[in-house]
Amino acid sequence: MRRPLAGCLTLLALLVAAAPLHADACALENLPAATLLLPYFEVDLSNPNGRNTLFSINNASATAALVNVVVWSDLGVPTMGFPVYLTGYDVQTFNLRDLFNGNLPGTATAGQDPTDQISPKGVYSQDVNFASCLGSLPLPALPADFVAHLRAAHTGQFSTVLDGCAGQRFNDNVARGYVTADTVNHCTLLTPADPGYFGPAGAATNQNILWGDFLFVDPASNYADGESLVRVEAFPGTFKAGDLTFYGRYVGMSGVDGREPLATTWASRYVNGGAFSGGTDLVVWRDSAQIVRPFPCGTSPGGFPLLLNREHVFDEQERAMFVSASPVPPAAGEQLPAIFPAEANRIKVGSAAYPVPFDFGWLYADLNAPVQGGGRMVRQSWMGTVMKAQGRFSVGFNATPLDSACAPAAPFNP
Repeated sequence: MRRPLAGCLTLLALLVAAAPLHADACALENLPAATLLLPYFEVDLSNPNGRNTLFSINNASATAALVNVVVWSDLGVPTMGFPVYLTGYDVQTFNLRDLFNGNLPGTATAGQDPTDQISPKGVYSQDVNFASCLGSLPLPALPADFVAHLRAAHTGQFSTVLDGCAGQRFNDNVARGYVTADTVNHCTLLTPADPGYFGPAGAATNQNILWGDFLFVDPASNYADGESLVRVEAFPGTFKAGDLTFYGRYVGMSGVDGREPLATTWASRYVNGGAFSGGTDLVVWRDSAQIVRPFPCGTSPGGFPLLLNREHVFDEQERAMFVSASPVPPAAGEQLPAIFPAEANRIKVGSAAYPVPFDFGWLYADLNAPVQGGGRMVRQSWMGTVMKAQGRFSVGFNATPLDSACAPAAPFNP
């Protein structure tokens, strides 16, 4: 019996839609997740046409959801958090220049939006009331003193709110840091660094429904590129005490956050010449394995700069060269250069900060922490690659993870 083509296609679509998505703990998969990571951002606070970062958070479910967005300095100090409400199948975009000008995204649950004008409900989506968001949503504009705090904290200057510094100072008035977003069950001022955020009575939930993307844009330099946000799935009950999880440092390595960890070792192509005259930048997020608090300006918090275990560069004829600038932790009072010294980094391959002997090739990066006298401590990380060409073109993509922090790859020793 023949079936009309349209009918067969409809049946196939329904079967695909009904098939459950199978997720594996400890695998970096492109599936909706309970936590999203924007691994690095930069906003030029001096030039409105300069460097900026955009990102979006999307709801893959018909169920309405509440998301807690937390902004962190490049050294890992939380500087602010705010709730975002998503109706089913909703998308919310963020322009970080707006944030550093005091403007937050406007969302509201059904209880704060009775006429359905702020967060409209679609024909297939749910719209519910989170009573805890009364007085919190929709978000008001930030007061001037808090905007000044954000700008200072993310440019390595003194913050009156933090009573200290929170990030690196480059003296270029570019705000740097990273962002996390978690599904939560109520509007909260807590961050993942606060007690009570996770656990049976905590704010965070295990709804694997979020996905998103981010864009680096620089109109003044005529380029833009982007990539998917890093998706960190929740697997409640999977991780036990002592296991490394994404938020493990904030829960005493108890596994209560239930978030799978990222990889520790990465491979990436790079080019520096030919058509790609703009060269290659590496965007790297690293887990410092500590709770970082505000610190006296002019100093660095303990444990920084972050070092790496091994770094090898190969050219296109398989010649290799070990290029790590920080094979062992420095002795007391000694300063050594570090390629990716912060939690959130963007480094140009071939620059003084990251010298390489070849213009074309690939690199192997073991981003675990070295131990004095040999060995290493497992540290999760993420790496992305940005290539720029002729001042007009650019492309961004994930580097290739070679392991998971659940089962770190053996050190590469050629």
